[in-house]
Amino acid sequence: MSDNAAQLIREVVAKGYQIEPKAFNLLLQMSKETNVGALIEEVIKLKGEEGDRTIKAEDIQRFTTKKDTEMKIDETELNEPLNFKVLQNYEKVKAADGVEGFRQLFLSRYQKLLALAKKRRDSGNIESITRLEDSKLPMKVAGLIYSKTIKKGSATIILEDLTNKIEATTFEVSIIKNIQEAPLDALVVASITPIRKKIYTIDSITLPDIPEHVPNLSKKRLYAVLTSDLHIGNKYFLKQAFKTFIDWLNKKDNEIALRIRYLLICGDIIDGVGVYPNQEKELITADVKQQFNEVAALLKNIPQNIQIFISPGNHEPVRQSIPQPPIPKEYASSLSELSNVVLVSNPVWLELEGVKVLMYHGKSLEDVVATTPGLKVERPALAMKNLLKARHLAPIYGRRTPILPTYEDLLVIDQIPDIFHTGHIHILDTERYRGCLLINSGTWQSQTSYQLDMGINPTPAILPIVDLSTLQVITLDFTKLQQQ
Repeated sequence: MSDNAAQLIREVVAKGYQIEPKAFNLLLQMSKETNVGALIEEVIKLKGEEGDRTIKAEDIQRFTTKKDTEMKIDETELNEPLNFKVLQNYEKVKAADGVEGFRQLFLSRYQKLLALAKKRRDSGNIESITRLEDSKLPMKVAGLIYSKTIKKGSATIILEDLTNKIEATTFEVSIIKNIQEAPLDALVVASITPIRKKIYTIDSITLPDIPEHVPNLSKKRLYAVLTSDLHIGNKYFLKQAFKTFIDWLNKKDNEIALRIRYLLICGDIIDGVGVYPNQEKELITADVKQQFNEVAALLKNIPQNIQIFISPGNHEPVRQSIPQPPIPKEYASSLSELSNVVLVSNPVWLELEGVKVLMYHGKSLEDVVATTPGLKVERPALAMKNLLKARHLAPIYGRRTPILPTYEDLLVIDQIPDIFHTGHIHILDTERYRGCLLINSGTWQSQTSYQLDMGINPTPAILPIVDLSTLQVITLDFTKLQQQ
């Protein structure tokens, strides 16, 4: 038995599952061109929902190609016009001035998140903090988390609403955990009991959260490729692997490639200039327009029937505070001239064949991981889940994520996405939460000196492909395909 085979068995058994011989042999055959570890994770997530702990060949096939009879290409279906919409694109956002601007921003955040929290069945009657101060009975209040202190065996938070602030403490393990997961500056609904004057205990605490929902699905079996963080212009960009991907897209004998109709690039398409110290030592060219020209030279080889959406990240020459506008055409004219490319904002809401997609570069994931015990950079999808629970893309103010002061908080997640797509972390990770597919899409850049110093091990050139008719994920490793 090969070392790879033994490792496969260990991974499955360690998770409490069995694997049938036919399924095992299928995984071995696929290991040359597929990220089998990611595939196993996807299968186990689905099996966990079904309560079955035996992995069969058909379970593997559900996440790769369909049966031959199902995979026959319907030329009529594939030649039909694409059905997509840009639902929310933040092209022209008016900033508010100074301190007053941020006051308006957080006022809007409070009001919008409170409206979402009140939609929860367990929200009950929510009172103001000022009224609680005059009461001897438990009450529910809703406030933004002004501060929190976690100690061994207790947690204390200060909540702020439109009327006042209040400090309350809990000694319950489950509530302490909920407080640890709740980001600073997020809105929570807390049930609080007065003990004596200005002494309060927390009986429960909840975030607005997204409800369970049945995701929208495409009526046609079309695929969307989700990717990010190409960093073209940097010497660590895996150009040959990306060319292998483009060559694969042009194959006429590959059922998956033929069904791909969308390519979503979630920021940091170029490396930019002056983004981090000593960046110039790692650049092939310090000319931003030339970097974009290189992007266009590559993307023009993608089939014209694939619609491409490109949003900015923290390496693009746009405003760094979010929401970010689309990449300016003055820098990326060569990109905007491509007929199948649409430059969109960060974040952006899309609808692809009826499937609602929230695409956000993900700068704030750093802050969530850094401030939440138990979260690790290796599992960015879990940090994404925390953002969905908070119903906000960048809840934590004042750390590494710059936020634009606006009259309306445009970063509140006021809709329910079917797919939540981020990048920035350079690690491919997927998760499913309450009917939503979460994907952090990895990178096309090998490990840089900065990442080595930070202990970040990227997963480059491993591509997630989503079947829009099922929301199942196929992963292909183009470093392996490149070697064939």
